[in-house]
Amino acid sequence: MDFQPKSVSGAAGGLSLAVCIGQVVLLKNKKKVFTMDNLDYEAEVGALHPGGSTAAVGGADGKVRLYSVQGNTLKDEGKTIELSGAITDMAYSNDGAYLALIDDKKVTSVFTVADDYSVKNNFYGHHAKPVTLAWSPDNEHFATGGMDMMVFIWTVSDPDKRIKVPDTHRLHHVSGLAWVDEHTLVTTSHDASIKQWTIKY
Repeated sequence: MDFQPKSVSGAAGGLSLAVCIGQVVLLKNKKKVFTMDNLDYEAEVGALHPGGSTAAVGGADGKVRLYSVQGNTLKDEGKTIELSGAITDMAYSNDGAYLALIDDKKVTSVFTVADDYSVKNNFYGHHAKPVTLAWSPDNEHFATGGMDMMVFIWTVSDPDKRIKVPDTHRLHHVSGLAWVDEHTLVTTSHDASIKQWTIKY
């Protein structure tokens, strides 16, 4: 990379999307194939649709820009999603049906891809900025972690149904999330520890 990467996302067909400081890069089989410079916004995080058809890039301005992946290029179709604050993380569900986003105004939002990215649900619960998000393999649940040292597990179809995991890491906030399977969540933190949690719905 020419500049420091902030986020990376992978999809089918060897595609990867790297969001760097001042630059968005599309890679194919580990080689750079397309670069977007001179952006008129500050790109924070990117997510590739699992099918490799769309690249979503979230900005500090609270907007998500949807680019279509055409061969080895990204084409701006002029489609955006507006959120309440700067986007801190986002990810498509594993089946590509939903796009979940978190912003610095403590709002978690899920959009339905097939319905032209209409809002499915908004979720509230974090007391401080959420910074990381990960989908469960079941595509019905996803986890968010924040500066409030809390992790929430949300249910896509029901915003009121949530599992709260307080004080996940007591010395520092959660920095990363990953699912091992539908009932096993891993959290990382700057406190130099990795923890595994069993989630029961």
